[in-house]
Amino acid sequence: MPVTKYSLQSVRNGIREPGLVWTELCKYLWSAHRELFELRYGSGIDVMAEDWDTLLVLDACRYDFFAALNWIDGTLESRLSAGSSSPGWIDANFTGRTHHDTVYVSGNAFTADIGDDVFHAIYPVSPEPVAESAAVDAADVFDARLLADSYVIDPETVVETALEAHERHPTKRLIVHFLQPHVPLIGETGLEIYQQIASQRDLSSVSRGGRGDRFGALNVQLYEIVEDDAFDIDVDDLRRAYAETLEIVLPYADRLIRELDGKAVISADHGELLGERLLPLTGRKYGHFEYLAAEALRRVPWHVVDGDDRRRIVAEAPVESARMDEDEVTEKLRVLGYR
Repeated sequence: MPVTKYSLQSVRNGIREPGLVWTELCKYLWSAHRELFELRYGSGIDVMAEDWDTLLVLDACRYDFFAALNWIDGTLESRLSAGSSSPGWIDANFTGRTHHDTVYVSGNAFTADIGDDVFHAIYPVSPEPVAESAAVDAADVFDARLLADSYVIDPETVVETALEAHERHPTKRLIVHFLQPHVPLIGETGLEIYQQIASQRDLSSVSRGGRGDRFGALNVQLYEIVEDDAFDIDVDDLRRAYAETLEIVLPYADRLIRELDGKAVISADHGELLGERLLPLTGRKYGHFEYLAAEALRRVPWHVVDGDDRRRIVAEAPVESARMDEDEVTEKLRVLGYR
């Protein structure tokens, strides 16, 4: 655990604001908790060392929810993810390595941090207006204005991009990174929660999303809002909304598996905290943070679907990828509630 040196000014600040002292103590508490977790369970798997032709990554998908809701044929096991967040997972599995036999199609903005020489090619999927997404049922929206200026990574676009990438690179392993069930939660219950938030507060105070001065209700900082108790959002409703979002993405994963050759695995980069208390006398935790470790956050599905014909894999030098520039990456993170 890192040792921090504090200045006299830091001590004075702590005396004036005791909450700062508690914040610093929590850093050590959670760091120790994570170290103990990894001593017990290990640091997680290397997904690239596993046997698959197509790896479907469902962002923030918990093992227990997947086990309860999955209907896709195959053999389900669990694995321990190497990260508690997308950046942590990406760093643990890809940083400083080369996988020139693999193409990565991703709806996750943090893929932009991967170097040009890691994969044979990378194809990012950009956010789309949620009103245009076939994955969101507009009939579940009581107030149509809710959809204005809200954005989502459409799983249909992820599938189409993946099929095009496979047609372009038929001798490569393929990673396909869906955003769901990560927020925004786009099922009926999730839309009800967003409507509740939008009806009670100016979205500009709780949103990092939107375009310019406009803010999308589906791109608010949902878990931070839930934590402050201002909207009285029930934990069971939140978990139901998460489950519905997972149910939405499963048919898209199934379609992709059916249309591609070879052996497929459905997994996740990390799980999601949905109101768990990680230690006694601590508050409920939501979302995912790299400094935390827990079963709900690190235990992910490993669902194997064997194919009749394995893909012939050939490693070749990287080709120029369709990369987003810095402004596009920032915008993608903003509309998904990150920046």
